[in-house]
Amino acid sequence: MDALEILSSPITWAVTVGTLYIFYRYVTSTFNYFSDQGIPGPKPMPFFGNMWGIWKLSISEYDMSLVKKHGKVFGYYDGPQPNLWITDLELIKAIFVKDFDHFVDRRTLNFKTKIVRKWLTVVKGKEWKDIRSSVTPAFTTGKIKRMSLLIKECVEILSNRISAVAQSEGKMNAKLIYGAFTMDVIARCAFGLKIDSLGNKDDPFIKNAQFIFNPPTNKTPLILLPFMYPKLFSLVGESMFVTKQLKFFFELLENILRERAQSEQKYHDFIEMAQEAISEFTKVVDGKTVPMWSPEEIKEIVIGQSTLFLLAGFDQTATTLTNTCFQLARNPDIQEKLHETILQKLEDYEDVCHEMVQDMPYLEQIIQEVLRFYPAALRTERLCTKDISYDHGGGRVHIKKGVLVTVPIYAVHHSEEYYPDPETFDPERWSPENKAKRNPYSFMAFGAGPRNCIGMRFAMEELKFAITALVKQFRFFPVEETPEKLRFDVGFQPALQPMNAILGIELRQPN
Repeated sequence: MDALEILSSPITWAVTVGTLYIFYRYVTSTFNYFSDQGIPGPKPMPFFGNMWGIWKLSISEYDMSLVKKHGKVFGYYDGPQPNLWITDLELIKAIFVKDFDHFVDRRTLNFKTKIVRKWLTVVKGKEWKDIRSSVTPAFTTGKIKRMSLLIKECVEILSNRISAVAQSEGKMNAKLIYGAFTMDVIARCAFGLKIDSLGNKDDPFIKNAQFIFNPPTNKTPLILLPFMYPKLFSLVGESMFVTKQLKFFFELLENILRERAQSEQKYHDFIEMAQEAISEFTKVVDGKTVPMWSPEEIKEIVIGQSTLFLLAGFDQTATTLTNTCFQLARNPDIQEKLHETILQKLEDYEDVCHEMVQDMPYLEQIIQEVLRFYPAALRTERLCTKDISYDHGGGRVHIKKGVLVTVPIYAVHHSEEYYPDPETFDPERWSPENKAKRNPYSFMAFGAGPRNCIGMRFAMEELKFAITALVKQFRFFPVEETPEKLRFDVGFQPALQPMNAILGIELRQPN
């Protein structure tokens, strides 16, 4: 029997149709999960659920439209995976804090690749608790104060670079310049490296990091695979994520650790602090206290968290600095008030330092409003690990083990109910009096609960140092190319990517 006869055989067609039917029933078998509970939501389509086409959309606008149409609690499907979306603050508090033991994990992404499998964002259950507990000491206030000396050096380089641009061109591409700065901070604070070429867009640090954070697949249906079918992704799609660009940093860190093992020099960076903290973490075996992990496991965990530090700290911090300077340029009264605050504080401190930036509540108000207006992460999610139910809207919401829960952060931050006139940039929302009146779960820039952003203090330190030093020395203003409203790139991306963020820049005259 030749190939043509096999293909035209009734048996072949019966098997093919039967297989497709079984697969169709499998991928649609969950589609009544929310409707059976009376929970509203968009109608899913076979195979893709509600995700078809989102790689072509603005995720922030898409999320806002869903919440506006379906309310504070609604059902969504990532392929066949039920995903409960919530913007109800009491439910957020319950799921992220009160009943955290039911929602310890994040989305199931079964990475098998060495190093990636140890990322805090990927590991689960007890392993997550152990690694989180061991890494946390690297982010204490005292450790961050030590790293602030490295941040200050990077800020001085940034100021010199912007000064040259101000005098030669009078305007700058904010995202490009701040991307070089945040990579400089990561190189020094995480990796203990000084890199002289970071102003060059072709520098391998910049090129590889930008590719990792914003790969071409973000704008294609391929990006949906790990979200819709994680088991299939772990079999055939993991290489799509663990690229040669990511391996560049793995190899770099392995070389650094190898060199440090033969040196007694102190670096006061994240690698050193994390290695010390993780090495000191212990467990009891047969009545004896022994190290929690072997030297090889410690190395893998350190490299894993260091690369995660890179990914979280590079692009999102550069974007937040860009967004801050855009708002300062568009709101000169806010910019001048901040400048006056800085000058007043400099009367008490000799120079910009850790203690000074922590003693500037108005600066913190501005950063919080920037993070409200442009949250660093557009969504955050948890995976239910034990069945649980909640009262809501006169009924009961049943969340079974394996169901996802998503909070669309951008939509929460732009809710008229939580933030009157949400499209107005207003740092006074964060005055002590106004902040005290607002539910704390209406602000999710760094997540919430035990699994919030472990690097929050470091990110705030970096932002405060950079903004203070820049506003002290420069004035930002709109130019012809500056948009009235920042526009962001489309695609299924975890963070906003500002486009055409061109700002005027000039040196302030000394008083």
